[in-house]
Amino acid sequence: MNENQFRFRPQKSTIDAAMAVKEFVQDSLAEDVIALVSLDVQGAFEAAWWPAILKEIRDWGSPKNLYKLTKSYFTHRTAIFATNSI
Repeated sequence: MNENQFRFRPQKSTIDAAMAVKEFVQDSLAEDVIALVSLDVQGAFEAAWWPAILKEIRDWGSPKNLYKLTKSYFTHRTAIFATNSI
C-alpha cells in the first residue's frame, strides 16, 4: 500500500492527511507555484455528473495526463462487497 494512503490504514487518519498537506504547503512556500488536487467522492460518487467534472478539468487547462487519469477513474467503476461468503 502506498505510504500516502491515509484511509483504511492504522494510524493514518483524516487529520494525518490534513497535516501532511499543511507540511507540504509550508515546505513549498518558497516555490513559485504550489498545486494541490484533492478529490473526495465519498457519498457523492453516485450523484456526480462526470461529463461536467471532466469538462471543468479540461476548461481549467489541466495537463492531458491528469485529465486522462480522472476520466479513467470515472469509467467502468464497480464495487464488490463480500461478507459471510455472500
